[in-house]
Amino acid sequence: MNSHLRRHQRARGQSIVEAAIGVTLFITILVFGIHFAEVGFLSLKVQEAAVSALWNGTHGRMHSLLISDFDPAEDSMRQGGEDAQARYADFNGLSSVNHGDTITQVFTQGSGLRVNCGPGGGLGWNGPVLTRLLFRDQGSSSCSAQANLSAWNIPSRFLDQTPETGLYNQQHLEAANANIQVCGIGRAVGGTCPGRFSMLVDDWGLASEEETTTCLLFQDMAVPCTNAAFYVVTKGVYEPTTLPIPTYASFLAMDALFMNPLPPLVLMQRENTFWMSAPGEETNFMQYFMKPAALGNLWNTTPGALIGITTPHYGMSYLDRTGNGGCFLGKDC
Repeated sequence: MNSHLRRHQRARGQSIVEAAIGVTLFITILVFGIHFAEVGFLSLKVQEAAVSALWNGTHGRMHSLLISDFDPAEDSMRQGGEDAQARYADFNGLSSVNHGDTITQVFTQGSGLRVNCGPGGGLGWNGPVLTRLLFRDQGSSSCSAQANLSAWNIPSRFLDQTPETGLYNQQHLEAANANIQVCGIGRAVGGTCPGRFSMLVDDWGLASEEETTTCLLFQDMAVPCTNAAFYVVTKGVYEPTTLPIPTYASFLAMDALFMNPLPPLVLMQRENTFWMSAPGEETNFMQYFMKPAALGNLWNTTPGALIGITTPHYGMSYLDRTGNGGCFLGKDC
């Protein structure tokens, strides 16, 4: 009986020792599992900072069409990188309050997040031949991000107070492996991140206050419409096309109406003349000419004064939008 009890006690003691050793191993796995999970999460935040900078940079000014200046794009993208770096300094770009330039989690600390944006990236689009007379290929802009992630609060040794009698004789964490340089994309080379996200910028659309105003035409005057930038670039693309096809406007009218609505004098003198009018909502989409024109003094533009009649589909959509509180860009009608 005593022999059986002693064997049972030895078995229990052996189980306790094995459990103790197993628990220490499990703790090690748990600690590093949490650490690597935090490294993965913070690495995604570094990538998010680079992508955010690239997209947010596009909201800035890209050009000035009136003076054919396309240099503002570079400044806008660089500013986008600086703004993203300020927002993501604490690895949280969703908060309006910045909590410093580091983030400390359970076993990982992130710091030194840097975002850089500028021209270049290997992308380009010249556009059609005629547009190159007025627009410049900006190429692409690119953004990169990098940060330092370090192990924090992880003991380098566990139950190993003295090398001779300690339970483990190997370190949990070596100082050389405690820091990781992470990049928004790719891996660090020589302490820097060569990988970058690239995107074409500037769709050559109208931007800024002076390029988006109503364009009212001054008839028979050597003055462009009130939106000079819009007028200049449209005229610059239009006029070269009229040189090889000097009478195609009349041909189009004949094909559509089976008659030419323009009087002979206009056909002789104005066939290639550039006329552009883009009245907006402010003028009820109507352009009034001071001198009597061949088709009357009022020039009806889309959607026109007779909304729903002159251009039914556009007019009906316009009425639907204005009749429901101005629903637009995501607002439900």
